[in-house]
Amino acid sequence: MAYIVDYMAHDPVGNVEGQLTCYDAEALAEAEKNGMVFIAVMSDGTRKVVKASEVSKPSSQGKDFVFVQPTYVDKRTAATVACFDALSAIVDPQPATADETGEGTEAVDPVEAFKAALAALKALEAKE
Repeated sequence: MAYIVDYMAHDPVGNVEGQLTCYDAEALAEAEKNGMVFIAVMSDGTRKVVKASEVSKPSSQGKDFVFVQPTYVDKRTAATVACFDALSAIVDPQPATADETGEGTEAVDPVEAFKAALAALKALEAKE
């Protein structure tokens, strides 16, 4: 079962967040009243929004903390780039070129290529 390993404070106006280091209940309540959002980071990597009153210093404080796994970022980055490459072929189509053997390349429908790339990206989201 996942447990809380850390808390993040998110400022929606500035769209920034940072690791929470102050656990003073009054300060947290005041920050929440002023729009700050608190996010619990779970041991399995998931995150959930919590109320200021639920925030307490996690027992894992001071231990190593991994924000994301490199493969998590790599897979999503590659899938996102594939989507943009496919979208680029729709917006700015290039004429077909012959390969090294002089044979023409198979024509690929750019809309179908985009749909496939988008489906692959969405599949990654569903796995995590």
